[in-house]
Amino acid sequence: MKRLLQVAAALTLVGLALMVWSMLAPTPLPVILAMSVGQLLGTLAFGMFGYAVLVDQLRKQRAKGAAREAPP
Repeated sequence: MKRLLQVAAALTLVGLALMVWSMLAPTPLPVILAMSVGQLLGTLAFGMFGYAVLVDQLRKQRAKGAAREAPP
């Protein structure tokens, strides 16, 4: 799961770099790349982060339930 979060962070930084590039050089190519590739990378990274959070929450709930069911 840690690797998934690292990849999500890297994708976020690349997408952010594309957005900044389009702001610093507002010519058609950087703007088009930021609006398409940057948005794709950001959306993909957000989905990966959401998946990691969901899996972590499910693991915590299972562990909590298993601890509750175990005899003292």
